[in-house]
Amino acid sequence: MTGNGRTLETRRGPIPLPAYVPVTTFGGKYPLDDLVRPYLPRLADAMMVSFHYARQMKEEPRLPLFVDSGGFASLFSDARISTDGGLGVLEVPSAEATERNHPRDVLELQERIADVAFTLDFPIPHGMDVKEARRRQELTIANAHWGLANRRRNDLLLFASVQAWDAASARECARAYAQAAFDGIAIGGLVPRARDRQLVLAVVDAVKAEIGDRPLHVFGLGKPEIVEELFKAGVDSVDSSSYVQLAADGRLWGRRDFQVDDPSVTDRLHLALCNLATAAARAMPLSPSLRFTTRELKARGVR
Repeated sequence: MTGNGRTLETRRGPIPLPAYVPVTTFGGKYPLDDLVRPYLPRLADAMMVSFHYARQMKEEPRLPLFVDSGGFASLFSDARISTDGGLGVLEVPSAEATERNHPRDVLELQERIADVAFTLDFPIPHGMDVKEARRRQELTIANAHWGLANRRRNDLLLFASVQAWDAASARECARAYAQAAFDGIAIGGLVPRARDRQLVLAVVDAVKAEIGDRPLHVFGLGKPEIVEELFKAGVDSVDSSSYVQLAADGRLWGRRDFQVDDPSVTDRLHLALCNLATAAARAMPLSPSLRFTTRELKARGVR
């Protein structure tokens, strides 16, 4: 990964760009994240956590912290997007009660713990009715401007979220932010469209044409090959949890012929670190607690 000479200045220190930002979770649902997290300072310059898991964070992070809005939960089958004073509110039922997330709830948490924050957005799945797609985009834009107007912490970097269904609608959404004082822009909703590389890059180009030199983040696209293309296209940062998802299945990035059957906890940890090192183009941290040596990986078919 070659730097572009830019940095994102945060209260916990600068983040050299372009940046690969690993996603982590808190709360114990995904224990592998807890094992990997102590190694993140060796392999990354920042980390990302979603609103839902950020509320369960107990320890102060050692890296600059990105906190997204958790708006992806609007894609759950039982989720509902309601309106409140022209703003979009996310309602997600659970066994106990319905969780209601107003842009105020998201911003208040971000102002307590985050270095970089993303406004509450609502992804637009492929094939959605245009009327509903436009409603989601309009509420996403309204939430972003509300967040900017109500931010109280001057050192919290606030990124406005773009949600769209094609390059033209992405340009329209980005244009709604172009004259406002957002610290950066983030594009969401591209993960389900990742196989259409031409569309992904067209959306990036459309957004960049509107926002000028401001930092640009892309949510969820973390495979090394697409990351390289995004950085070449002018994206400044990406985030992904794929490095741990693959490791949990005993898989190594870039080697489809490599599979650890019934991986142990140590196997999963080492694979996650290998995957992240590959994605971030970093050297692997050394630790006697990690079972696989370079020789052992090569013996399993890893070059």
